[in-house]
Amino acid sequence: MAVGDILKEALLVVETFPVKAATSIAKGALVVDDGAGLISATAALAAAGKAMMALEASVAAVPATIKCVIVGFVEAQKVAASGAARKGDKLMISATAGAVTKFVKADAPAAYAEATIQANYDLNLGVVGIATADTADAAVTQKMLLGVIG
Repeated sequence: MAVGDILKEALLVVETFPVKAATSIAKGALVVDDGAGLISATAALAAAGKAMMALEASVAAVPATIKCVIVGFVEAQKVAASGAARKGDKLMISATAGAVTKFVKADAPAAYAEATIQANYDLNLGVVGIATADTADAAVTQKMLLGVIG
């Protein structure tokens, strides 16, 4: 299997979405519709919108619509050296837009700072699925059940 692949057809939901103008998207990237079209998902966007996986690549110079998995067993992009995930672990959007990493619960700040608290809320809301296979720290893809949070 490779990044951007569907692993099982059970629970599979696929839809077509427009890509935001002047935006490139790689196959297997996690994406969110920011209101103007699809862009690579970030923690803040995943907290506000539904993270999906791009089944096709899109080049910025070409206006496009692409198919995306909304719910399903997929192999998505993962950030290397961002932690090993075990089967059953929650996964979240990483600091690298469009990629997942093992979920790490945000901690409350020692002093009140609204921006820090909001960033931590967004981080906790950025869980996008569950690992369906163990993944090494150095791996660049993650087998997961996207759209189902345990």
